[in-house]
Amino acid sequence: MRPSPGTKQILMDLVAIPSVGQEPVPPGREGGEAMVCRYLEGLLTSAGADCRVEEVLPGRPNLYARLERGRGQTVVLSAHTDTVPAADWDGDPFRPEEKDGFVTGRGSCDTKASLAAFTSVFLEAAAKGGGEFNLILAAVCDEEVGFAGSRAAAAALRADFAIAGEPTALAVVHRHKGVLRFVLEARGRSCHSSKPEQGDNAIYRLCRAALGVERLARKWSGVRDPDLGPRAISVTTITGGQAPNVVPDRCRAEVDVRCLPGDRLEDLLDEVRRSAGSGATVQSPYMEGPALDTDPHHPLVRRLAEACGRALKCAPYATDAPQYAARGIPSVVFGPGDVALAHTPRERVALAEVDECVDILRRFLGM
Repeated sequence: MRPSPGTKQILMDLVAIPSVGQEPVPPGREGGEAMVCRYLEGLLTSAGADCRVEEVLPGRPNLYARLERGRGQTVVLSAHTDTVPAADWDGDPFRPEEKDGFVTGRGSCDTKASLAAFTSVFLEAAAKGGGEFNLILAAVCDEEVGFAGSRAAAAALRADFAIAGEPTALAVVHRHKGVLRFVLEARGRSCHSSKPEQGDNAIYRLCRAALGVERLARKWSGVRDPDLGPRAISVTTITGGQAPNVVPDRCRAEVDVRCLPGDRLEDLLDEVRRSAGSGATVQSPYMEGPALDTDPHHPLVRRLAEACGRALKCAPYATDAPQYAARGIPSVVFGPGDVALAHTPRERVALAEVDECVDILRRFLGM
């Protein structure tokens, strides 16, 4: 058994592996998320963990590592392997740099810092054989796009508690909004723009539907959760037309919904369909993530909150955690980093915070 690298080295190694989730994976090849899994598999197998890598999407797998200690409860430490793109980055986003106590690079905060800390704790537990829980480390794909990785993990794993790693500044998030994304499409009839009356302009149809969504947004702004604020809906992109002298026959928009605990996603879609009217079609969602609403008094929630010494928090964003909760595994969100730096060209994480995350997890796990 070779010595395990330190947490900082694991973090640097992970950031150096480009794993942008939106980049297409050529047929028969493995993407960056797979390379992250293979790197972790090497570390964990050398430490004696039982590992398996399972494909979720073509070329995009999950990794599961287990430590069975005969304990009465099992905890999942889950963090995603994908990052958002880095087109706005000045320099090489996948050449991690350490400066003034921070590691900079795409994915450093969201969420390879959590993945590094979780891996470090897992390796320590494997080496020492201690702790009060059986452990599962789940490195999951596709969090930034569609939650396919955590959905697959939640279906495959049996556990009593799950911690989804995200930059929460080491606070425990037990409630957050959900997300629903779909395409609104309008079809018309093209013609020469000199005789627009001979066509049916799809952009006009889509704009009427978008104004219906705007009216629904005003209505939903009055539907509020005391912790999370209002339910929200936004038209976020719009594309249509092929040339300036052609009346367009197709136009599409992407719509983003932020839902609240207790919302039924199909009911929300029905409201959108009515608001958009008959001039446009609401396509099946390409991203569905329910809201998180974990009991703050659950013993393991309290135990983790006490270990980190911070008050429980709520968040407006969506994460992998509800995929585990939907399968009956109480779940929270927790990890190092400032979410305000995620998805930005300033992304970085404080090494001291990553180390503190490891200490908190040691206390929580009874190591």
